Amino acid sequence: MRSRLGRNILLGIGGAVAALAVTVGRGEHSSAVKTSVGAATLAAPVTTRVTEELLPPARKPAVDPNAVVLLEQMTRQGDRYVAPMSDGRLAVLTIDPRLQETAERVLNLAKAPRGAIVVTDTDGRVLALAGRRTEDPKGGKDGIVDQRLALEAWAPAASIFKVVSAAAMVEAGARGEDRVCFHGGVRSVMESNLTDSKKDRRCENLSYGLAHSQNAIIAKVAHQRVEPAKLVDVAGRFGFGIGAPRPLPFAAPAVFGSATIPAEKGVPFGRTAAGFDGVTLSPLGGAMLAGAIAHGGEMPPATIVSAYIEQGVEKPVTRAGKARRVVDAAVADEVAAMMTETCRKGSAARAFTGREKIRDVTVAGKTGTLSEQSPHYTQYSWFVGYAPAEKPTLTISVLLGNAELWYMKAHTAARTVLAAGLAPRPPS
Repeated sequence: MRSRLGRNILLGIGGAVAALAVTVGRGEHSSAVKTSVGAATLAAPVTTRVTEELLPPARKPAVDPNAVVLLEQMTRQGDRYVAPMSDGRLAVLTIDPRLQETAERVLNLAKAPRGAIVVTDTDGRVLALAGRRTEDPKGGKDGIVDQRLALEAWAPAASIFKVVSAAAMVEAGARGEDRVCFHGGVRSVMESNLTDSKKDRRCENLSYGLAHSQNAIIAKVAHQRVEPAKLVDVAGRFGFGIGAPRPLPFAAPAVFGSATIPAEKGVPFGRTAAGFDGVTLSPLGGAMLAGAIAHGGEMPPATIVSAYIEQGVEKPVTRAGKARRVVDAAVADEVAAMMTETCRKGSAARAFTGREKIRDVTVAGKTGTLSEQSPHYTQYSWFVGYAPAEKPTLTISVLLGNAELWYMKAHTAARTVLAAGLAPRPPS
């Protein structure tokens, strides 16, 4: 009897569970539940509330705060460029298709073994970032796209560092119109260049020294007016890592450049101030350096992502960080006037005042040239600058690692890219 009764009870409970029917959805739902235990019948209303908290979480890919943009995989989609992220998202880039394609075309025409071009807007947005290399150390028409060449400090800063030295000189009280007597200094810096000498049979001003990249003038004024610790300070403010390249807060791995500055005055210090020794710079760093002068001494952070696409939804990026003060506006203005002379009648005048000049546009800039023999002959040709000089809208940095037989210099490449960027846009 007991076993039969127990079996009946279990069967009754099982039937009750099987009869339980509750409709569950968003909001509130009521149902009558009838439970039979033996011959007894119990009716009870049941209310079930389902809220967002009770729903299973949506499966979303984890966003990695350290994710980087894979720029080597960037492609054009319609009127914009996109690139995958290391965490699976898709980044919409700030790249301007017309400028990007012009920069790539110019690098192909330059045929340099290595080369890079970076163009930025006034707020630091990267509008073009192009890199190209060849397997042949002599260069040629067959090139490989390599965006890393725009982000790495693979070349000496050369005379581009004179911009930093000039800023340090101005902070120390020098001015562009200061008269300096000198000798030599075309391709070197010697002990006799650092002090007044009977050999000093020519006199020009400091502005001439920067515009024409006259090494003896820069080395002499640096020796007489700037303490080594001061040059270290100014270089650090611009972004140079002291002794090693300084990483940049950028969406892809990038560095600014490095500066190893002698602690004592003398020929090594003069050579460093003139850009011969101890300084490296990335093309992106070059654009940022020029941008600091263009924007009155404030350096906007470089950015290349305008939005992220996640699960088909595009989310605009809020710009992080503000422009940081590098030098006072008065210092930047003094250096800017010297850089304008570079393109008006200095070392870049042939590109910016000749028949192919950019009509009705004044350009400010700085050239740099330095050669090395190891592991094979390379002539580094630099140009950093901005336009229009009076009210900048574009900043540019060009670096060509040319072979002994070269096809183009950096200032010529810069003129072509700037002309495309400043040309009126066709109506859409």
